[in-house]
Amino acid sequence: MCTLSWGLKVLFVMLLCRLTKVPPADGKSEILPPTIQKIMKGYNKYLRPFFDNGPVSVGMSLDIASIDTISEINMDYTATIFLRQRWTDERLCFEGNKSLSLDGRLVEMLWVPDTFIVDSKKSFLHDITVENRLIRIYPNGTVLYAIRITTTVACNMDLTKYPMDKQTCTLQLESFGWNSVLPSSTNPVIF
Repeated sequence: MCTLSWGLKVLFVMLLCRLTKVPPADGKSEILPPTIQKIMKGYNKYLRPFFDNGPVSVGMSLDIASIDTISEINMDYTATIFLRQRWTDERLCFEGNKSLSLDGRLVEMLWVPDTFIVDSKKSFLHDITVENRLIRIYPNGTVLYAIRITTTVACNMDLTKYPMDKQTCTLQLESFGWNSVLPSSTNPVIF
């Protein structure tokens, strides 16, 4: 049996990868499809759509998949939600009649709303086996962005009438950087 030192093994693997032309793991060498390349040419994700022409109208829908815990001690609850946002970005218009469903990793290339959950103590996006997010672009520039989030939200509970009490907690979403918005959507969660 042939034994190689650790350094020689690493050198051998590097040489083998170079000879077989394995692309780097970071994915930067991947080439985007022509439609996406055309859309992204000159696109600046740091500028919001309609930058010179007023606010961006962002439609939202939210489904509560589960309420995992309710803590009277910490005055909070933990829920898993599906958040979908839809807006139009005229810079993303393209020819055709079918929408483009993109890999969730391409979200990093696009402008997305800076939505946050009011009174959230901690949150995380699900990423098993890949990040749980979807991006779909329609020919007219409409963007659908969907993500799955688990969040722990503060809820001040009045327990003076326990066990005959009824608690109402809200799940509020707002824009972090843009304060000129339509009235925020509040979805009560009743325990």
